Amino acid sequence: MYKIASMGLLGLIAILVIPAGTQSMTNDGFNLYGQATMTYHDANGNEMLTQTVHNQLFDAGEDFLIDNAFTGLTDVADNIDIGSICLSAATEVTDESTTAGTFNTSHDGADNASASTEKNCRTDATVTKASQVATVGPLTFEAGTGTNNWYPGDTIKAIGICDAESSDADIRGCTTTLFALVNTSDVTLASGETVDITYTFDLSSAGS
Repeated sequence: MYKIASMGLLGLIAILVIPAGTQSMTNDGFNLYGQATMTYHDANGNEMLTQTVHNQLFDAGEDFLIDNAFTGLTDVADNIDIGSICLSAATEVTDESTTAGTFNTSHDGADNASASTEKNCRTDATVTKASQVATVGPLTFEAGTGTNNWYPGDTIKAIGICDAESSDADIRGCTTTLFALVNTSDVTLASGETVDITYTFDLSSAGS
């Protein structure tokens, strides 16, 4: 199982159609950026909307990269490698102090009061790497009560990129590390509707 860790964890992509909170760097042909893509389907599988948005990296994500890239610092266990995507019903605060805890608290506060078992985080057991680009997903999130990923009628307002769950199970809440965050345009899911989300982290350079 491959997760994004010390392979040069420097590129995330979530695909949504708003250029908000863009964070990227280009220097002498070197690229460093992440983005997310979200595709919304109705209950019949018809594509209704696709969005692409660049992510924002905070202190927790930046420290994660440095700790894993350089010797003598804090290495992480496999279940803390980056490999999961989480949905939030809140427009998340985008400042350097944003963490997994604040992400989860905001989501729980904005989620429907009846939504207590829906598992809003999914792990990709086979994160891939090609040409210095890491890809998480696509992962499919379905609305429905009980063991589904999203409470019907709730609105997706943000996406968090987090550490992988140790057994690759769907869970409620970002566990330890909020690596990156994307506030999206609002997408409200009815029961049986889905979103597919892909996150890409690009660390490529010219000629690589």
